[in-house]
Amino acid sequence: MIKSEKYITANDLIQWNIDLELGLSNRSIKKGKLFLEEGQRCDYFYFILKGFVRLYYIDLNGNEITHWFSPENSMITSPFSFFKKEKNILYFEALEDTELILITSEQLNAIIAQFKSTEKAVRSLYAEFAMILSRRIMSIHTQTAEERYLTLIDEYPYLFQKAKLAHIASFLGITPQSLSRIRKNL
Repeated sequence: MIKSEKYITANDLIQWNIDLELGLSNRSIKKGKLFLEEGQRCDYFYFILKGFVRLYYIDLNGNEITHWFSPENSMITSPFSFFKKEKNILYFEALEDTELILITSEQLNAIIAQFKSTEKAVRSLYAEFAMILSRRIMSIHTQTAEERYLTLIDEYPYLFQKAKLAHIASFLGITPQSLSRIRKNL
């Protein structure tokens, strides 16, 4: 859950849109609606102006596994689909009414060509994402479920007001029943 505002802000995007006449578009998504599904090509880098989004995939047993949560002022995409044009396996779900700025690959390339600092910002954003994701994966093998839960509360307290406990449990790599036991014991 990375807020991109230390790299790219909504105001940056609005100004670049004006300066470069990019034609960026906005999209509103109602709470509970999907705006990207498995098998669809991801044509956009999304900037979340308002709202809260869950990214998930379906495991071999047909269970939804929460991959990531994204709050407002963050940027998300399906990297393999957006950058590599590979098949998308993620679902993007609005957990609140959500407002997005949609950025195509061509628009992103135009911004980067005009403002070299943007390329560094995008690289930094992805590096931070990779580090957080790596730390999260390692925590499944190096921390107890209770320790992961307490870390999540400490680092992202707002998550518990925005996401269902079942989504949080799958994000932590545990069952909803295990999460209930942990919460009860604390």
